[in-house]
Amino acid sequence: MKTIDLRSDTITQPTDEMIEAIVNAHKAGRFGDDVIGEDEVVIELQEKAANILGKEAALLVTSGTQGNLIALFAQSKRGDEIVVEERSHTFVFEGGAMASMGGLFPKPVKGERGYILPETLKSVISPDDAHYAKTSMVVIENTHNYAGGAVTRPEQVKALAAMAHDHNLKVHCDGARLFNAAVALDIPAKNLVEDVDSVQICLSKGLSAPVGSIIAGTEEFVYESHRTRKKLGGGMRQAGIIAAPGIVSLEKMVDRLKDDHQNAKILYKRLVEIPNLVIEEPETNILFLGLENLTISQMKLSEELAKEKIKVYGGYGTRTRMVFNRMVDREDIDRIAVALERLLK
Repeated sequence: MKTIDLRSDTITQPTDEMIEAIVNAHKAGRFGDDVIGEDEVVIELQEKAANILGKEAALLVTSGTQGNLIALFAQSKRGDEIVVEERSHTFVFEGGAMASMGGLFPKPVKGERGYILPETLKSVISPDDAHYAKTSMVVIENTHNYAGGAVTRPEQVKALAAMAHDHNLKVHCDGARLFNAAVALDIPAKNLVEDVDSVQICLSKGLSAPVGSIIAGTEEFVYESHRTRKKLGGGMRQAGIIAAPGIVSLEKMVDRLKDDHQNAKILYKRLVEIPNLVIEEPETNILFLGLENLTISQMKLSEELAKEKIKVYGGYGTRTRMVFNRMVDREDIDRIAVALERLLK
């Protein structure tokens, strides 16, 4: 029996075409030392990503967490205050690195489905007074993981960025799943980040590359980010072996994200009538099941599903997260639904 893994879209395996791209680039002698800017495949990936995102330049980094940290460190100074949504990845799931490594002070605020309202941002900007940390940046997460893969619309980004820029704040978009948002809205990804100063996209989630993320912004931002990446130990040598699958991700794997979104909606429709289950219709590929009104615990549900070779994480309290991805097909949805209907009823 096939194991169905819903823990994250990070479990996606590289495609055959990605492996072939690595081999072909090697045969063509295109790999070089990326630290000194001589890997042709990395250069191609960075230029392609910058064009797709509508930015002047881009930089390959090892992970989304590293990309977010570099973007924050390159655009702020130690002791600065960074406004983050209280359930955001940069605040909750990055090991406190902005504080412990960058000396940055996170200011968490409550958002609406992960989105920080412009008036909320305005109300928390610290006074220009020596008693306070200087507020220098706000972070947008799109899609927002903990809000159930919620999408922030271009007009929302524009409004928040306008408020930030009016107060001389930089805006960073943690766009680990930015292409999920773009596909859900049926718009180019660049429309979602044209008003932000920097953006990070992850190649190894729904886009199925084995490793890597991209950060993009102005040429000046990327220049500073390159220095910061080096400080964090992120300088790589023949990084084309990572970049080659990343190019395939951007060229071939974006449009298929709609399949993951559709699978999440199909399962939602199967489960929505279960009494006392708290569940919201997903916009993208993330579906949360709220168990607070049921007798089964999150950990117990995880254990029972594991017996049927269905994997979910066991660490979200009363909420079980399911992330649909390339490794989960339409036939798997029925198996998942049958198991959940039995366990939750």
